[in-house]
Amino acid sequence: MNAACPYALYLGRLAPNSQRSIASQLNSIADMMGWTDEEREDKYHLIDFQQATYIKTKLITQGWSARSINRAMIAIRSIVKIAVLSGLVPEMQSIQLRAISKVNHGKHDGKPLSTEQVNKLLIKLQRDKSVLGIRNYALISTLLGTGLRRSELVALLVEDFIEGTALVVKKGKGNKSRTVHLPAWTQLALNQWLALRSKSNGHLFVRVAKGGNIKHNTALSSCSIYSLTKKSLASIGVDGVSPHDLRRTFITRLLEQNVDINTVRQMAGHEDISTTIMYDKRNEKVMQEAASLLSYQ
Repeated sequence: MNAACPYALYLGRLAPNSQRSIASQLNSIADMMGWTDEEREDKYHLIDFQQATYIKTKLITQGWSARSINRAMIAIRSIVKIAVLSGLVPEMQSIQLRAISKVNHGKHDGKPLSTEQVNKLLIKLQRDKSVLGIRNYALISTLLGTGLRRSELVALLVEDFIEGTALVVKKGKGNKSRTVHLPAWTQLALNQWLALRSKSNGHLFVRVAKGGNIKHNTALSSCSIYSLTKKSLASIGVDGVSPHDLRRTFITRLLEQNVDINTVRQMAGHEDISTTIMYDKRNEKVMQEAASLLSYQ
């Protein structure tokens, strides 16, 4: 990578987890545009209004979430801005990109799974006893059992699975670290995966090639996890769900089980409790039950 190119300069400003996530998104865009591996890093800062509009439209067509599309477009605008400051492209290019509107989030953005859907998903995944199946079961179990963000999951190393009972998230959002304790069923799934992967150094979740060949030096990307989640849920008839919805499921389920919201905030890695409240997707039934229990006697 040319350290002086706008792409490299932009990534260098980001936290490690964000670097991996944004690089993965931009690589997906480069693949979509047909750019080769050798040329893509010098292509991003050349994106003009017409190309950016085309990219946005294609991402919508491909089913990217509004949040992911907006994040990708912010990255493109930021890279072009660096190119302007470096004298590589005209300022008008950056001004025109700012005119491209954000993709609006739906009114009911986010779809936490019901307990029935979670059980159905885990049972189906557990039936696949192949190396790939055991890895996928452990990965989805970890998302549901911890509420980790995709960027946090892909950054996990084998050494972060401490004493078989917890995961250390070394650099979460905002470069903050935390320890995530695991339910027994997630511990079991991870131990089954590690029995195949081995505890050799490297990323916890890695690529599995055809024939069950484990690629210890190839970590999964955020996009791979996104695709795996959507495919797994589609197999049980649940469409339009992203990995972040598994995070919503985790938070909502804790609240349904009457875990106090400040504890949930800490488990989710939220700095502000108001963010946790935004993830609360409990339905009217919970409020009806709460009202029925209200008494002053």
